[in-house]
Amino acid sequence: MRLYPLAWLAALLPLVTINLTYLLSASHGQVDWCIPYLHSCTSISATGREPPAYFVFKGLMIPAAVLLMFYWLLCTAWLRTLGCHHKHWRTLVVCLGLLGSSGLIFYSLMLGWIGEIYRFHRQTGVTAFFGFSFFAQLVVTWLLERCAGMRQNFARQLGWLRLNTGLIWLLGLTSILVGYISPDLYKRTDDAIAWNFTLLLCCHLLLTGDLWRRTGWRLVFGLDKRSA
Repeated sequence: MRLYPLAWLAALLPLVTINLTYLLSASHGQVDWCIPYLHSCTSISATGREPPAYFVFKGLMIPAAVLLMFYWLLCTAWLRTLGCHHKHWRTLVVCLGLLGSSGLIFYSLMLGWIGEIYRFHRQTGVTAFFGFSFFAQLVVTWLLERCAGMRQNFARQLGWLRLNTGLIWLLGLTSILVGYISPDLYKRTDDAIAWNFTLLLCCHLLLTGDLWRRTGWRLVFGLDKRSA
């Protein structure tokens, strides 16, 4: 059983969810029409606060977060098969990935509730998702760079992975600097940064999924002949 479709689904399902709920919310007049990746006209949270988008967001995003958990478990096993013998780093990857996915579940559950305490909970969940997921991807990229066979056979794919990771890092650093230098500008651009940050995180999953495909990463079922 080839496993790369699972990685691609883990990447595409969150993207489909937030863009679908945006279209639903905009068509019902709940958010403005725009290109949120450029115009920063609405937050991701705002697209899933009211029905019918509320039900679509929760109905798709929570399964997407569970799928991400499976992705991280499989990604760690894949690194081991590639010859990555850094057990502690592999453990760190799966811990960070599971924490990030748990943050996404918590964020999705809190979406739609009114009040400052729920707003704080949503911010905590989404911050955990962004932060832990990025650092898990950063470690994965670093570990792949240390695999000699990967550098020799998949240099171009690793280059794209490095570029994607660098863009995430740059976007996060820019967001921090803008928030420190100009809070007003940060308020005007924060939503677009979150949309693009999510897009880049999902692109990393697509790129690693392509490497799963190229390396033939698969799940094999069989019978234990000793019990026959």
